[in-house]
Amino acid sequence: MKKIISIVIVVVLLIGGYVLLRKPNTSSNTTALKVGIILPLTGDLSITGEKIYQGVQLAQAELEKDGVTFVVEDSHSKPVDAVSAASKLLNVDKVDVIVGTYSPDETIAVAPLALKANKSVFSFSFCSDSFLKLSNVFCGYPNADKQLDTAVPMIQKKGIKTIALIDGNSDFGQQSRDSMVRKAGTVGYTVVYNDLAPSGARDYRTFATKIIAAKPDAVFTAMDNPTDALEIIKELKQLGYKGTAITFVDPDNKNLAKYGQYGEGTFAPGIAPSKFSTAYTNAFKAKFNSEPDYASALGYDMTTYVVKAMQANPEKDATTAALSYSYKNPAITNFSFLPDHTVVYQMELQMAKNQQYVKAEY
Repeated sequence: MKKIISIVIVVVLLIGGYVLLRKPNTSSNTTALKVGIILPLTGDLSITGEKIYQGVQLAQAELEKDGVTFVVEDSHSKPVDAVSAASKLLNVDKVDVIVGTYSPDETIAVAPLALKANKSVFSFSFCSDSFLKLSNVFCGYPNADKQLDTAVPMIQKKGIKTIALIDGNSDFGQQSRDSMVRKAGTVGYTVVYNDLAPSGARDYRTFATKIIAAKPDAVFTAMDNPTDALEIIKELKQLGYKGTAITFVDPDNKNLAKYGQYGEGTFAPGIAPSKFSTAYTNAFKAKFNSEPDYASALGYDMTTYVVKAMQANPEKDATTAALSYSYKNPAITNFSFLPDHTVVYQMELQMAKNQQYVKAEY
């Protein structure tokens, strides 16, 4: 009888051990998670790309403690290079998700490649209408209409009746132009000049001369590279333009300082407020010894949101996980994704004052 009992105990122990060995490791998806990052760290868009990357680095330092790995690639501010970066991340590095790119043109180029690999793309781009047909793409900025709504009270209070539009010949520039044209009737202004300019031209004297001739109360320019927009305003002011300047760009104080008096008073619509969560602000200051801005905060929130959503829902694809996740303590107030893959958070109109972007006064 003792022998039989001993045999039974051994069998039970063997079965128990086998079950334990076969039990799924619920944390394996977390430790195995690999994230591909694509950003314009060089080239025309690097002014913003570098700032976004600061926020990504903060998130990376926190998330790597959970075993998450990151592979960072530079798009060089070119769609063709963004595609090359995505191809490497998907086919060589075997990432689970792509966080990036930045411009709409880069995102549109990368999305089909990611879709073929059954992967999602969480772009830092504004929510272009072109993304509506891309089922695997999320965007990081609200669309042009929502961002430009922040400039409407200023336009009306200042009594602006005529506006000249000079925008970049890109997805961002064209959709920004279309938004301003649509708003004309409801806001109460007339578009007296409307043209597209090549990105990176650096010499906008011909456009500026035509704008001066149109005598607009305000000039609106949406350019992928903030430098291009400020160059246009500089050319206009050198020709004697005294009207209101609205630059639909990512604000950067370091870049603004290069333009001195020519940048003063320009408005920048659709910017997340400069006050972020205490935890994020303290972490940023500790690492970079400077104040954070909304581009870096966006980099942090997007990266953290995506990874934590996938960790919380390891059995789901990234798209489903992101839409079912409740993000706690974002850097940007109320940062969250909507069912249509667009993003929502608080925004405001800012202006250049004493070579710093601050909440607008008008």
